[in-house]
Amino acid sequence: MSFDVGNYPMIRFTSITLSQMETVESIRIKSCSTMYVYTFASLFAWQEHEGYGIYISDDAFLVKHGIRGEDVYLFPCGTEEGKKRLIDALLANCSPVFSFVTDEDRLFLERVYPGRFRFTACRDDYPYLYDKEEQISLAGKEFKNLRHQVNLGRSSALSWSTETLSEENIDRALFINRKWAEEHSNNDLADTAAAEKALCHFSHLKLWGVLFKADGHDVAYVSGVFITPRIFDVCFCKVLNKSCDCFIKWELYRLLPDDVKIVDSEEDMGLSGLRTHKLLRRPKKLVRVWKGNAI
Repeated sequence: MSFDVGNYPMIRFTSITLSQMETVESIRIKSCSTMYVYTFASLFAWQEHEGYGIYISDDAFLVKHGIRGEDVYLFPCGTEEGKKRLIDALLANCSPVFSFVTDEDRLFLERVYPGRFRFTACRDDYPYLYDKEEQISLAGKEFKNLRHQVNLGRSSALSWSTETLSEENIDRALFINRKWAEEHSNNDLADTAAAEKALCHFSHLKLWGVLFKADGHDVAYVSGVFITPRIFDVCFCKVLNKSCDCFIKWELYRLLPDDVKIVDSEEDMGLSGLRTHKLLRRPKKLVRVWKGNAI
């Protein structure tokens, strides 16, 4: 699979393959990007659903965001020079639209391309960031409702146990994922195809996760990736008993490595139930992102 932008020979999009992981992550880390959408694990797992295609240069990469339109792209990731080179090529051949534009990206576009882009806030795409220690302690009246939900989930079983996900037990996480898919076949959150792809390449993608057992039965798993040593992104969470969801996430925070301070719970996609649930957990910050249309 490949795509061309106009007749510009420099940019040619290809499928996202495991062989690109080291290069993509090196560019992302050097650019200090902490947006979860740029992690290789996210790009690889979601490429079919999102219609991703990638172009990689020495100092930047560009991702076509096909599900959102013919000329829609994730904002380029890389050095300032690398990003400018890619944006110049797009502007010479089409009227690009950039998704997941951060405040910093917007300032870059306004400085380098004054008056060339119109920006629209995309609330449905705002990632939710949680303070790990705050989510563990749940101190204060503002967390009263969440404490209640955590306690309800914990009391739904007589005993709980956890295992760190590994190649030895990943098949059990896959079973939970498939069972969840069967039970939620018409659910807007049925991201199970992307989750299955990630789980099948768990070690290669350098994912980390936890398997949960209630009264001796597998009931949930969480898997994600370390954006930085301080930030963990919850890529996938499947809980077979919905009443346990808040308890599962609370337990996850307790099990994360000490270096982790922030947990990225990604966006709510504009789904009212998911937004209510994410807000119930009292995020420390919502990361504002924009859509940037060339004009």
